[in-house]
Amino acid sequence: MSYYTQQEYDFVQRTKIILEQYQKLKISANEKYEITLLINCFTGLLILPQQYWFDNLPNEIISEKEWGIKTEYINIIAGNNKSVKEIVRHLRNSVAHYKFEVFENQKKEIKSIKFKDYTTNGVITFEGEVPVKNLNIFLNKFSNWFLEEMKK
Repeated sequence: MSYYTQQEYDFVQRTKIILEQYQKLKISANEKYEITLLINCFTGLLILPQQYWFDNLPNEIISEKEWGIKTEYINIIAGNNKSVKEIVRHLRNSVAHYKFEVFENQKKEIKSIKFKDYTTNGVITFEGEVPVKNLNIFLNKFSNWFLEEMKK
């Protein structure tokens, strides 16, 4: 087992590699848990990197072209800021507090994940239902952003 030479950078890089490796594995469909792995990796990338990196996330409005997520997928109830920074904050809260659920299609495959975030008083502040394919695109872009920022 190799050690981290640059812990945050190595963690993000290895998480990307784990996802790529899993896609290449030959596993029967009923034993392939790529969504579980995706959520585990997503959790790690949203929670483990230092707060410094989150404070520096882009304030640009999220878009499917740049980040893989359409603004229509997102409903920010307490405000209208659909910036990458705000959406990542809400997604982090949703995942960290297990406030998400998966939805299947007619083939019994997970097609999307619905995220929610609440205030400490239980008032909902955010909802977003993101198709898995778009979440994969976002996760790749998000991890690439981290890696580029950490190189600076």
